[in-house]
Amino acid sequence: MEPATEDGRDWSGLPEDLVVNFLREMHVADAVRSGAVCTSWHAAYAALRLLRVQSSTRQPPCLLYASDALGPGAAALHCPATGATLQVPFTLPPLPRRPLLGSGHGWLVTADEKSNLHILNPVTGDQIALPPITAMHHVKMGTDEKGDPAYNVYENLPGDKFNDVEGRYEVDTEPTILDIDDAHEFMYDRVVLSASPSAGRACVVLLLHMPLGEVSFARLGDDRWTWVAPRKGSFARLGDGRWTWVLAPGKATGLPWRYGYCDAMYSAAHGLFYLLQNDASMCSLDLSGPSPVACEVFNSVPKSGIPTTKYLLQTPAGDILQVWRYRDDVVSLLPVDIPSYYMDVEGDQDPYLELNTVDLQIYKVDFPGQRLELIKSLPDYALFLGLNDSMCLSVKDFPGLKTNSAYISDDFFEYVNCRKYNRREVGIWSMAEQGMSKLVDVSPIIYPWLTWPSPIWTQPSIF
Repeated sequence: MEPATEDGRDWSGLPEDLVVNFLREMHVADAVRSGAVCTSWHAAYAALRLLRVQSSTRQPPCLLYASDALGPGAAALHCPATGATLQVPFTLPPLPRRPLLGSGHGWLVTADEKSNLHILNPVTGDQIALPPITAMHHVKMGTDEKGDPAYNVYENLPGDKFNDVEGRYEVDTEPTILDIDDAHEFMYDRVVLSASPSAGRACVVLLLHMPLGEVSFARLGDDRWTWVAPRKGSFARLGDGRWTWVLAPGKATGLPWRYGYCDAMYSAAHGLFYLLQNDASMCSLDLSGPSPVACEVFNSVPKSGIPTTKYLLQTPAGDILQVWRYRDDVVSLLPVDIPSYYMDVEGDQDPYLELNTVDLQIYKVDFPGQRLELIKSLPDYALFLGLNDSMCLSVKDFPGLKTNSAYISDDFFEYVNCRKYNRREVGIWSMAEQGMSKLVDVSPIIYPWLTWPSPIWTQPSIF
């Protein structure tokens, strides 16, 4: 096919460097499509990727979601800044078979049929396997009660006997047994990328996982996950009347441990990961040296355990924010269709149930003063919250975004994993009005992204 205008002019003979400049000005998905128009434009697109020429305009965030309306296993990108919806040209494998567990730098984190993690670029189709689940320090291949293959997870709670040689806890309790195909529903809490996977080993994948929000990481190319052992912690066994504090011996890294970690972010400006605990305390994690180095940087906040979800992000100005999201069950007037087989397997399924955000509180972290400063307005920014690496973007860079707003997608794991046929929550939270609005105010009432897998925010990239 030859690219031509309506009057028949042939554009296939344009100089390659000129076409490369055209492609740089396009939305990423459009650039990929343009590269498939003809041989010469495909060569320009290949040159764009080979030279790693970044787009001259920043890519606006898009909501990536599965859409059977576009074809079996198809996916689409909806851009709230422009209102455009584009089919993803390459998706391997089909998204409906893969849960979306995280995203960063234009790449998705998914789990395969064995619950092993992969990072996938939904625009180019590039895919990189991460270390398998059995390469985690407390997971072994075993069997379930019927003798079928399963994962045995040893929940090495602080206080169990620590083996200095192997760098792991030895436990006398029986392991938690997880089915191979759905272990991802219980094992993985959050996944954060330090850089684009195209950077190779410079990309560090940080994983918050079962049990109790433990921390492990891997660089691209590693064959195992490196566990970040806690310095101290508390634990309670069922029936205990109090929490017991312990000091982890041996290869502890200084990572504080109280109630587990619920979110993390990477600050390129500081060269550090920051980890957020359920009690709002924070620590930094330096993975640049031969061994992880952790340091507590913010103390806990009294009575901070009420929010359903807490997020950690950094503004373009360099401030670090905590965002507390409050949710509640509501009864919908429009029930969903839950298949009978799913009702039988999961049980306790309510077709009228929806989990909606009822409040959003934003705090600036004051590290010197060791306090959280409530922020009631962010007139220059728009937030993007969900399973993705949380984003705070300047609306000046993306004029189509709503100011003083948070673009929200569903990420409550218990709801997402156990109620796959219930509607996902996707919308825009207005800080001024303290309420949620639909992402787009058009028919039909049932939007294509209100399905499983739970949609996720991403900034498309071809690198």
